[in-house]
Amino acid sequence: MKIFKKGMLALMTVVFAFNFSNAQDEQPTMFAVHTDNVKFNMMAKYEQMAKLLKDSCEEYKVKGANWTTISVEDGRYVHVTPIKSMADLDKNPMGNLGEKMDSEKMSEMFDEMNDCYDSHSDAIVYYLPALSYIPEGYSTEGKNHREYHFLYYAPKDGKEMREAMTKVKEMFKTKGVKNGYEVYHSGFGSEESYFMVAIAGEDDLAIAQGGKENDELLGDDKDAVFYKVISLTTKYDQVEGTVRPDLSYYSSDED
Repeated sequence: MKIFKKGMLALMTVVFAFNFSNAQDEQPTMFAVHTDNVKFNMMAKYEQMAKLLKDSCEEYKVKGANWTTISVEDGRYVHVTPIKSMADLDKNPMGNLGEKMDSEKMSEMFDEMNDCYDSHSDAIVYYLPALSYIPEGYSTEGKNHREYHFLYYAPKDGKEMREAMTKVKEMFKTKGVKNGYEVYHSGFGSEESYFMVAIAGEDDLAIAQGGKENDELLGDDKDAVFYKVISLTTKYDQVEGTVRPDLSYYSSDED
């Protein structure tokens, strides 16, 4: 499986690109994930509208809105918002934009954005510090390229899968691997159970080089540890994406 050459052996990241490399709490962190499946011939228009939305929030100093946008190679645009609990889903994700921006202009902006895709979805994902490997001094700053490795498994194998992922982290720590990685888990809104390993780098070549270096450092000890994860995986998927600061917005003062 490619993940153990280019992925697990390159391990590093976010989140998806979420730059939370210093979070080491034992409690998972929740994220609301909204995905727009944008038509390829409408991607330029979608980005134009997404930029207008971000600029409008900055112009009106919108409070209570925070999202990181990731563009995926297959046309998906993923907007990720940290939440404290499911109750946060009842809050307006656009904060108080509707109170400050002309209502007609705002409706036109969202109408044009909606024309760019025929389907979208929402889900919850959890960041798992206990399974993520963040060595001292490691940072994703300046690393906006992402590889996301999805490891699907049968619910009955959940405990064993978590134990196998823990062994991988222990091996990386024992070997003193310098590249970090973050692990996320599926939540509400996901049809299947999966762990997602997020790997960050300046570009795909940097991630590949990191994987080669990790491969040499881990040596033959990696084979049995990785195989345990492979044996429990029912389906594997890898996608590449880019964290988009130009389309992301972070409120400086939440309600």
